[in-house]
Amino acid sequence: MKNNISEFYKKGGLNVVKILITGVNGFIGRYLSRECIRYGLDVIGIGREPASIVYGIKYHQMDLYTDSIDKLLRQYEPDAVIHCAGVADVNYSISYPDRDFALNVMVSRKILYTIKECLPNARFIFLSSAAVYGNPQKLPVTENDRLNPISPYALHKMLVENICQYFVKQFDLDIRILRIFSAYGNGLKKQIFWDMGQKISKLGQLEMFGTGNETRDFIHIADLVNAIFLILNAPRENEVIYNVANGNEISIRKAAEIFCEKFGKEAEIIKFNNHAREGNPLNWCADISRLKKLGYVQKVEIEYGIQKYVEWLKDVDSEEL
Repeated sequence: MKNNISEFYKKGGLNVVKILITGVNGFIGRYLSRECIRYGLDVIGIGREPASIVYGIKYHQMDLYTDSIDKLLRQYEPDAVIHCAGVADVNYSISYPDRDFALNVMVSRKILYTIKECLPNARFIFLSSAAVYGNPQKLPVTENDRLNPISPYALHKMLVENICQYFVKQFDLDIRILRIFSAYGNGLKKQIFWDMGQKISKLGQLEMFGTGNETRDFIHIADLVNAIFLILNAPRENEVIYNVANGNEISIRKAAEIFCEKFGKEAEIIKFNNHAREGNPLNWCADISRLKKLGYVQKVEIEYGIQKYVEWLKDVDSEEL
């Protein structure tokens, strides 16, 4: 079962039965909602598109910046709200910081006030990012280490975390903050592995930013969703903030070599331009002691995860995740 993505979760492991997921058509929201449906949970999904690409949910098209979820909370009374909506793009935040602030900070604050008024006993899960750490002073980085955002995206995630902490202290809301490290998996049409595939397919070469010595702590979407389930059901007296990663540091050069191998290309096509990309940290590795206490165990190793991603890339129209 070590690498069987389709058989991860034990039946009956969840205590909640009704979940509202924002951004349900996005990368994480889509995979998460499908796993919830597989469990037999009742899923209410919110997205900006006219229809959901996830079968079996109660879908509502909304613009969370202008629309309120108060009626949905009162109508469905979900056990938990998982906030997957928002812009997850460092480069976008650099080019459009005001828009990124509005869609991440203002929307999250609005949702929290609505939960406080309409459904204060629901658990709220905010998907933050390891970007809040910036360039950590030491590795592995723990949840108690100093935050040092180096992009508007990271700054805005930190601001939402602060707002979440305010609602915990002032209104006793049940909130969990997940600092997600480098998530990847089938269906993700951006970020490092997508870029690798596009460059190899279109140029036959793989030119990368940086030196190749930069490191990341990758987590496959199936493992990420498993972590969300564990945190979703953790007793309320547990921690508020969790690093969500695997605690494994891998260099970008090594990741690129694995990718090329799975793609059927020689590592000689890999080139690094020695220019750091604005807003991107140098090295990441997470201390996941808190997550492990909840029972987290990595299921998808990086080589297998990249192999499955490459297979998906070569058949990008496939619906299977």
